[in-house]
Amino acid sequence: MNVGDKVRLLHGKEEGIVTKKLDRGLVEVEIEDGFGIPVLETELVVVAADESTAFSDKPRNTVETKKTAKPKSVEKGYYVAIIPLNDQLHSIYLINQENSDALVLVNELNNKHEEKSILSEKIFAGNRTKITERNLNHLNTWPTLSITILEENNSWSIAKRPEKINLSIKAKHFKGELKPITSLNKNGYLIPLNSVSKENIEPEVIDADKLREGMYAQKEQSFQREGKRISIDSEVDLHIEALRSDADQIKQNEILDIQLRAFEQKLSQAIAAGLDEITFIHGVGNGILRNKIHKYLSQSDHIKFFKDAQKEKFGYGATLVRIN
Repeated sequence: MNVGDKVRLLHGKEEGIVTKKLDRGLVEVEIEDGFGIPVLETELVVVAADESTAFSDKPRNTVETKKTAKPKSVEKGYYVAIIPLNDQLHSIYLINQENSDALVLVNELNNKHEEKSILSEKIFAGNRTKITERNLNHLNTWPTLSITILEENNSWSIAKRPEKINLSIKAKHFKGELKPITSLNKNGYLIPLNSVSKENIEPEVIDADKLREGMYAQKEQSFQREGKRISIDSEVDLHIEALRSDADQIKQNEILDIQLRAFEQKLSQAIAAGLDEITFIHGVGNGILRNKIHKYLSQSDHIKFFKDAQKEKFGYGATLVRIN
């Protein structure tokens, strides 16, 4: 059973299209009213393409004489298909018409150039997958789709670079009549991604000497102001009262972010200044700030080790960081 197969429930009358394979033998089936439901594969049967004709209630001569226009063959490439479920709701699919399987990442892009992932999976050659559903009434606010495609190599060859395509679906994509989309067995609108602006994601070539020079230059600029070097404290108090003079006016849910930003800033300054160690006083409290600091330190390449500092003085309210 593959994505795109038309299926029927064994113990019901519902029919639909397989849109996604899930875990534990489950698949997602989009039934005729447009809703996707998880169903066990063992509870489904694939509907043959000619079944509706063979078992049609219409007179045979009616079926034979009423011909439909053959859909045009789709050229190789990647496509976004828009399928209307009703007057408002539309399903959006990504179709792989290439000979190679592809790894695909689809993000929504906002006006701040921030991205949020909505799909990450492998699409086999000749297959398709459902990206999302959107309401046509809100077309003007549909976020741009950022689609990154990396084709797999089936044989020994030079690896292809990932392609990143930004697609903004507008009113122009809904012009004209609905056309049959054979890979989905439905009518809809087809957008070829090869006609959309795209870019190859090239690996950045790094000049080690220039990088080293830049790091030294940034270090000097960061810690020298009008010829005066900024002193780096080896002991930093992260209590909000020590960080901000307006501590009593800060909202409770903003305090942790302020403390973490101060921690990251002071740690970066200490690393750039060549300090051997630095102590952060975070207090005991409920342990949230301490845990986040320890998690950050455990993932940093610049830290030799860290431990609770001067327990007799701070208890578990401070952390000593030894820098590489």
